[in-house]
This record gives sequence, C-alpha cells and structure tokens, in this order.
Amino acid sequence: MAVKIAAQLTGANREFNGLNRIEHELVDQPRGTRYAVVAYEVKRVTDEVDEGVKIPTATIAHIEPLDSDDERARDLLAELYKDRTGKSLDGDPTLFDSVVPDGDEREVPEASADEILAERAERKTAGLPAFSDGDGAA
Repeated sequence: MAVKIAAQLTGANREFNGLNRIEHELVDQPRGTRYAVVAYEVKRVTDEVDEGVKIPTATIAHIEPLDSDDERARDLLAELYKDRTGKSLDGDPTLFDSVVPDGDEREVPEASADEILAERAERKTAGLPAFSDGDGAA
C-alpha cells in the first residue's frame, strides 16, 4: 500500500507553518537535510476500484523546524526507521549515495539529463559557457 502526502499550509492554517520562520535560511542555503516536528491528518482516502486498494492521503497539519544540530531528532528518526525497516541510517546516506558492490566506498551516480540541462541553464544565466573543461575555457 502507498500513502500520498499533501502539504499546503496557507490562509487560515498559515500560523501552523513554522517553516515561514526560516524562509530566508531555506532560500540562502537550500541544500542539506533538515528536521522538523510534524503533525499530520488524513485528508482523504481514495478507493482505486480497478486495483482493489484504498490509498490514504495525509496532509501536514502543523510543522515546526528544529535546529539543524538537534541530535535528538536524528536519533529518533534513525531509531524509528530501524524499527520499521530493520535497516540502519548510519552515515546519514542520501539519495546520491550508492554502495560499490565489493567495498564500502560511495560514489555519486552519473548526472541525469535533467540535471545536465539545469546546470547548463545556470551557467548560461551566469554568463558562462554552457560547457567547459573547468578552467573557464569552452
């Protein structure tokens, strides 16, 4: 079974969106994992008749960001993840990590076409050649 997630804290619910407090930080430093305390509710349950399943959609009802150095949040997340999956989050793996089959090394997978095109657009916006060999020459 899958659970969908919907989040839109606007209008009357705006006061429950604690991310607004760190808006500038999110814009200035968009990369990295952040932790938050979240309350959620079931927004709807969709009955997929053809598949014979019901799919719940959860919506975030309240979110408050935690300090980035809050070890309690990381530890709790790792503990609950291990309880649910039996797997460990040691080393805080990311979506970009991949394990080499015969070793503990990690490597970043090749960039996708979308990532390459986005990088090209960024370079063009910055007035740089679309592609270069790293020394500024095209």
